[in-house]
Amino acid sequence: MNVPEIIYPVIGNQTNLPFYLTGIGINDPEYHIFRDKGLVSHQFLVTLDGEGILKVNGKTYTQKSGDCFYLSPGIPHEYYPADTEWKTAWLVFRGNMLSAVMRSLGFPDFLLYESFDKETFLQIFQEIYTAAQDSLNGNEICSVLIYRLVILMSKNFFENQNVRTVKKELLRNAVRFMDENFAQDITLAQIAEISGVSIQHFCRCFKERMGMRPAEYLARRRIAQSKQLLLNTDKSISDIAEQVGYHGATYFGMVFRKYEGMTPGEFRKSKGVLNL
Repeated sequence: MNVPEIIYPVIGNQTNLPFYLTGIGINDPEYHIFRDKGLVSHQFLVTLDGEGILKVNGKTYTQKSGDCFYLSPGIPHEYYPADTEWKTAWLVFRGNMLSAVMRSLGFPDFLLYESFDKETFLQIFQEIYTAAQDSLNGNEICSVLIYRLVILMSKNFFENQNVRTVKKELLRNAVRFMDENFAQDITLAQIAEISGVSIQHFCRCFKERMGMRPAEYLARRRIAQSKQLLLNTDKSISDIAEQVGYHGATYFGMVFRKYEGMTPGEFRKSKGVLNL
């Protein structure tokens, strides 16, 4: 895209429209922005290149290429480039009863998009920018295009929500199965079948959500149970190994040392104090 400058339309009769543009442009680089009272307008901002830091509601978010955020009016916020230069595309807009319309479409006061239809967004963005250059006839066109953009972002928001819900339920079933059956021989194929997806898809979703592979979670779950048994029973290490799903004390000891940095016997002697 090649947008040569920022456009702030002269606001006149377009205030009668349900959506109207108050500003649009590309900042290369983006500035340090601090608004302790927020904006009067609604805002979308997409990261085109580099990284930025966004602070909203007491939390800090890193904005990378392809990320987008939405802010409703009156939400205090701050954003600025990270260590690299930050290139952004943004637009701000208002409209009669617009806040009520945005809420009815499911928009909260603040929203992050980490994965969305960026190409379509930028296509509509370019059309809005082109229309905004026509001061005589562009207002109505901008209004229609902003509505298209809002619908696009609402659709992306709910689709991403649904995907997250499906993944969460998928993983809930898998984790419950492993928690209840960790003492048995469990295979990835079994867990994926319970989740109703392929092994590859299950492993990818699990890693994204849990920060570890299913096999690692299973191992850590077994080790967590073995620690309870080591501290609270007089069972032999071999018996504990069998009870948590390992056939043989030697392999159990190797896995235990990998995650705890000591042998099961050393852990028992330490009463668990050494790895608090």
